Amino acid sequence: MKTCRNCGLGIEVDNDQMICFKYKTTSNSEHDKSDCLYFIQKIIEDGEPLSPIQHPLLVEQEIKKGKMNISINDGFRL
Repeated sequence: MKTCRNCGLGIEVDNDQMICFKYKTTSNSEHDKSDCLYFIQKIIEDGEPLSPIQHPLLVEQEIKKGKMNISINDGFRL
């Protein structure tokens, strides 16, 4: 389930409150994020979740890596 507590961009302030790193808004940690465009599943490395700034950077790198693999001549046959 997509909730603020499971989002990599969420910063926990209180027991039940989260601040969104992207929107700078406060919401309930169990707020449904199924329609949020910026929801990123938490990524765990070495037993620790990445920080909210590291999540979007990692996602951007993955997107760029995918774009680099696409060749302009893909599917072009003579």
